Amino acid sequence: MNQQESKEIKELRSAFRMIDLKKSGKISIHELKHLIRNLNMNVDNQVVDKVFEDIDQNGDGSIQVEEFLNEIEKRHSNKSNLKAAFRAIDLDNSGFITLSELYKISKKINPTITKQQIEEILNKADLDGNHKISLDEFKALMEE
Repeated sequence: MNQQESKEIKELRSAFRMIDLKKSGKISIHELKHLIRNLNMNVDNQVVDKVFEDIDQNGDGSIQVEEFLNEIEKRHSNKSNLKAAFRAIDLDNSGFITLSELYKISKKINPTITKQQIEEILNKADLDGNHKISLDEFKALMEE
């Protein structure tokens, strides 16, 4: 583990302790919901319950620091994979995926895909209407 990773883990452990209001060494569903309320996030209780259940890997009804760190690592890894996929499709390294780039990659993956289907994908992902897909738009599309 390098110094940067060690610093990040210390910061994450510190964040965990801040969420752990009872100082029990674990986060309860009530503590997670308290955090979400305090951040003024409007998230349905069922969604919070599902997220909590996903993070609680051992199913004991609480999130231990290791489970918390594993979830952060998993999410970080997913973001890195999405960035790598985006860069692979962004053939001219412009920071955007164009219709032409999407067409070339899509045809390699699925030779029977039509230009209309590819345009539909681009239109679905293109949230700002500039006829290109940014990294953020790509992430949103992939996380649907």
